[in-house]
Amino acid sequence: MSTQNQSSRGFLPIIGIAAVVVAGGIGAYYYFQGHLPFLSGDGVTPLEAAAVVPETAVASSYLSTRSQDWQQISNYGTPQAREVIQNNLKQWETETFSEQGISLEKDIQPWVDGVTFAVMPLRQGAVVPDTGQVLGVVGIKNKAKAAQFVQKLKKQPDIKFEERKYQNTTITDVIRTDGNNFSFAVLGDRLAISQNSSLIEKAIDTAQGEASYADKPGVAAVMSQSLTLKNSLFNLYIPNYGEMVTQFLPNRGSDLPTNTLKQLDNVESMVIGIAAKPQGLHLQAIAQVDPDSLTSLPSAFSGNFLAKFPGQTFMFISGKGINQGWSTLVQESTQDQYLDELVTQVRQVFNRINLDADREVFGWLDGEFSLGMTALEQGGIGNLGIGGLMMLETSDRATAEETLGKFNQLAQSNPAIRLTQQNIEQITVTEWTVPQQGAILSYGWLNNEQLQLTLGTSWNTIEQQKTQQSLADNPNFQTIRSLLPSDNLGYFYIDIEQMANQFRAFSGGAVDAKSEAILSSLQGLGLTATLPDKSTSQLDLVLSIKSTNE
Repeated sequence: MSTQNQSSRGFLPIIGIAAVVVAGGIGAYYYFQGHLPFLSGDGVTPLEAAAVVPETAVASSYLSTRSQDWQQISNYGTPQAREVIQNNLKQWETETFSEQGISLEKDIQPWVDGVTFAVMPLRQGAVVPDTGQVLGVVGIKNKAKAAQFVQKLKKQPDIKFEERKYQNTTITDVIRTDGNNFSFAVLGDRLAISQNSSLIEKAIDTAQGEASYADKPGVAAVMSQSLTLKNSLFNLYIPNYGEMVTQFLPNRGSDLPTNTLKQLDNVESMVIGIAAKPQGLHLQAIAQVDPDSLTSLPSAFSGNFLAKFPGQTFMFISGKGINQGWSTLVQESTQDQYLDELVTQVRQVFNRINLDADREVFGWLDGEFSLGMTALEQGGIGNLGIGGLMMLETSDRATAEETLGKFNQLAQSNPAIRLTQQNIEQITVTEWTVPQQGAILSYGWLNNEQLQLTLGTSWNTIEQQKTQQSLADNPNFQTIRSLLPSDNLGYFYIDIEQMANQFRAFSGGAVDAKSEAILSSLQGLGLTATLPDKSTSQLDLVLSIKSTNE
């Protein structure tokens, strides 16, 4: 038997396969096949599963097995990508199950009804988490089918079953020749499973009345917290964020600076969800934070700069208040040695070119900013056919002009760089050029507060591309933007299609057929952060994917 098959066989029993496989294998496989008869019913809810999880758990996750939650995935991908995924999943299924005589469709699918994983605290003396500290809770919708599955497992030559009673409940210890042992017990309509048999005993105690994870302060609230996502495929619940993070930090975080630990304590709880939308996958994370940690709510990003970037922009980042971010970093550096060293190094770098980092570099950047990389027909940075565009907003033009003047002096000290000025549509544009390469930088004031800079290309080149289409009008960006909150603090956006084209051009098309099929199905990725109120922080990420009808 191959090493790969031996590894798969060792992985098989860990619960009964159901828990892990439903997420990664069964669901994906059969949705890409276009039918999922086993996904039905409402499943055991996260809170119902938490009722048999010991109170000491620090986090849990929930995987839906409802067909309506997964249905959209069947439309994802080009025909070529779907074929690649189908073939890979069929091969995985054969290598993992066929030699054991196990059928996903007949032996596992009919009885799985919602899957929960709960993470327990580290064992005493442990420095990293291990699988023995994970308790799985699998909903059972058909006990007869579940029992039939167990009987099939018992027939495997490398598996030994030992049954014992604990609190009038049967615990089955499954012992394998390869050492991948696990234990499970049926608790009503839930199956508790773990590689740590003592966790099964604790689950039984919990089911019989001891304090549960569901009773833990904050758990019910975080599990009922409203995400804007509908029909989530997967949720992660962290009722006490600071406790969980410090639990798995070396020495429980005792080596971290006080200021860093304080920041961890500011986050009270977090819930993360993933849903399948017609446009693609949408991940959302909502954290409840200490309202006193935020003195005021920043205003939302206006989005005005989006129309000033060409539609060919394949990477974009925006936000506001760089000066405030720097001030916060400086303030926190007084209590953090590593941050203090970073601040000192940054100041020293700019001081070498006669610039005051606090006043002349960051101090005047008090408005919105945007930076993007765009595709060019020719030239650009390193002659790669890409150029950069930056938009900066300030209420202190005088200091900005002073800083730009110092950079110009620095450029003029290099005989290879030539500085010129010209009026373009009533805007005074300063341009740095290098012989046989052309413009490497240009800048000009669009009005008294908005400064535009081009990087690796000329002002005229960028302006000409804007007339064709702006980023705000780019269909790919519009698709992603439609799923993201409009009152956000800025965007991070990647046009995967355009970046793939850049990579193909740069590599001479050296992409294998399977990778090309998957890559051609991806369109873009967008990320935003939002502060709905002083006690809530929200992050949204969208991965747009082509559908079969595109």
